[in-house]
Amino acid sequence: MAEEKLLALPGSSWDTAKKIIRAFYAVQNEENPKLEAIARYAAVPRPVISMNNNFLRSVGLVRDDQWKLTEKGLRYATALQMNNTSMTSETLGELLSANPIINQLLRLLLARGEMKVDTFRAELILRLGISPTDRRVAFVKPLLEMLQEGELIRIDGDSVNLVDTHRRSDNEVYQPPPQSPLPKAPEAAPSDGLPLLLGPNRIVYVRLPSDWVATRDLPKLLKLLEISLGEDI
Repeated sequence: MAEEKLLALPGSSWDTAKKIIRAFYAVQNEENPKLEAIARYAAVPRPVISMNNNFLRSVGLVRDDQWKLTEKGLRYATALQMNNTSMTSETLGELLSANPIINQLLRLLLARGEMKVDTFRAELILRLGISPTDRRVAFVKPLLEMLQEGELIRIDGDSVNLVDTHRRSDNEVYQPPPQSPLPKAPEAAPSDGLPLLLGPNRIVYVRLPSDWVATRDLPKLLKLLEISLGEDI
């Protein structure tokens, strides 16, 4: 058996592909939906469904074992039915960025910051392993439209830029490096007591009696401190 391609190009316009996705949604509750029923709901010939089959499966919209939507494919189709543009963009972006070839392309765009549309298309064609003269190259355009609808890229004139540089295939978000903890503030000095500085942020406070006489009491204090605190605690 030939190895499946990691990414297949659509076989129609993106608008037609969305009609097909809506048709899959219509038969989702059937136990074993048929190709004929999907074509009927989509109002397109059966060959058009077949031409998009590998593509819809390669981007995770349709299951490999049945003519049914995947979990995320169902989420996307539901959002289409509800005209929820935010949900459609988010789900489509997750599906597309999870594809290895598209993810490579997005990482390349991230590294370069900006690319010409022709260069971006050429990089995609190169990764698909098809000739620039292949008739399938015409269907790169709907894939670019999908990337824009999924809010992964933005095309301005002849330039392509990333829309969301934090989105990743594993749905993680880049996190800033953890900040070093701030130095601990020294404790406030008691309202009374003599501060003795032992070092940075190391202060001892000694409360002296009112009748303190240095010549008489200092030797006693030093001796008591040595006796009481002479060993490490």
